[in-house]
Amino acid sequence: MDLSRIISEIDSQIARLQSAKVLLTESSAPKKVGRPPKATSHGVKKARKPLGAEAKVRIAAAQKKLWAKARKPAPANKSASGVAKKTTPTPEKKTAAKKAPVKAVRVKTA
Repeated sequence: MDLSRIISEIDSQIARLQSAKVLLTESSAPKKVGRPPKATSHGVKKARKPLGAEAKVRIAAAQKKLWAKARKPAPANKSASGVAKKTTPTPEKKTAAKKAPVKAVRVKTA
């Protein structure tokens, strides 16, 4: 075989392998599935509307009411939602009953 022909064969094989590599690397890239994220400007905070004095007082009163409710002991038969719980009687513990000692009785034989 001619040396130039061998080199051209190797070049053609290299070209085929490179094209195969490109195809494989493109297909193995993870595909993004789903809706693209919204375009948002990162780092920019929205201006918040300040609370008025009356709103602050109402919120404070409501919070104090919740705290007072949490500190009260819950009624014995009612749950936190105000609905009576169904209670089942607790089974009594099974313990070995203490028996009186049995006296030995002699049987008379005739």
